[in-house]
Amino acid sequence: MNLPKTAAIAVVTAVLASGCQHFSVATKGDTQMALTKDDVLSIRDGRFYLDGRPFAEISFNKFDLLWQLYDQLSSGKALNAGNPMLQAQDNALRELHEMGFRTIRIFALPWGPRGPESYADPDKRKLLYEALDKAFELCDKHDIRVVWSLAAGTFTDTKLVPDKGWVHGEEQKRELMSNPASRGRQLLYRYIDETVARYKHRRAVLMWEIGNETTLSADIGSNDRVFNGERMPTLEDVAGFFDDVARRIKAADPLRLVNSGGSHMRESQWNLYTNRSWKKDTFEEQFKCFNLLYANSAVDVIDVHSYMNNHPGYVISDGEGGEAFLDNRGWMKIAQRIGKPLMIGELGLHARPKTDKKVWDATPDYFESYADAAAAKPWVEKCLNDVIDAGVQLSYWWCYQSDRAMDQNNPQRFDLTRERNPELLKCIVDANRRLQQELGAAARR
Repeated sequence: MNLPKTAAIAVVTAVLASGCQHFSVATKGDTQMALTKDDVLSIRDGRFYLDGRPFAEISFNKFDLLWQLYDQLSSGKALNAGNPMLQAQDNALRELHEMGFRTIRIFALPWGPRGPESYADPDKRKLLYEALDKAFELCDKHDIRVVWSLAAGTFTDTKLVPDKGWVHGEEQKRELMSNPASRGRQLLYRYIDETVARYKHRRAVLMWEIGNETTLSADIGSNDRVFNGERMPTLEDVAGFFDDVARRIKAADPLRLVNSGGSHMRESQWNLYTNRSWKKDTFEEQFKCFNLLYANSAVDVIDVHSYMNNHPGYVISDGEGGEAFLDNRGWMKIAQRIGKPLMIGELGLHARPKTDKKVWDATPDYFESYADAAAAKPWVEKCLNDVIDAGVQLSYWWCYQSDRAMDQNNPQRFDLTRERNPELLKCIVDANRRLQQELGAAARR
């Protein structure tokens, strides 16, 4: 999800400057049992396998699983059986298990200034790992595995300063992604080395993700690629960052797959990269973007985020003066040409494109509120059918049991729960079963 200032998460500059000393990490709860390729997600002939069998799923982002637990600890509350937030997270994972879901996607650093800082600061780091240990205890309890988004793109000097907002320091996104010797990159390496080593023995880790929507930083801003006062990377910088970070992850855990965290390309991405123009890309130009990022990369899985409501988005040039619509089928074609599987890390509602030269305008009958389940259901079903028809093996709906109003009240990004919208939740359950049947990957426990 395109969260505001996702990459502008604070890292205390003084800590970054300390030389990124090695931090020892305990392994509480780690069974240290040897895992095999069958115990983790793998790829065979372009298909996902888990537990030695073909695997496909439409499941959920439970993005705040760690955030909620960390917030409890940072406010001085113990994660014991009487903690209401722990009970809520436990209940959510139990419900997902009962409905047949086996995996989720989570963000495994806290949001805001507590992100990389929670790793860099020794006291906060203890809380980070205590929260992560508890999160994985809950996942083990309910037989849930996670796509673990490592938030690699957030290790910058940006700070949130009272009365000033976001203030960008010496090292910004461009330095992080273009310079392996930067202080932020070195702290990121330490975080990867120790965190991946700590949890690589857990069966609950499905796949490592580099970071959330890193591609959206590429080439935006003024002619010198400065956006809101922050220096931004080029698409080539992002490609190098993906490859380098994926290799670092695999050095710590050679067994598991690595996905990028996406997201999609901006509609003008190739033109922004090559000539600083907002002219819409053609399909072939969009392919060039993906090919640059993934063709020769250590990243195993191409990851897009797919949201489309009644506002412009994902509209590219048809090369003949009109518009073309880039959707899940188009992304699948790109992934197949590159030879790597596609996943949709974040899935949200889609409106209906037109079929003439202008493929998109406001859709009058698009519903306005998730509370109107009868109006929303056809759109939810259409979105899910598009995923199944395109043959996407792995997708994660945004989201399950969020406490944020921006998730609960946004008709494009539904927060689903059994209590709030059971009719719409059933659409996901049914679609997941149908996807597994159609791809010959029926869930087996």
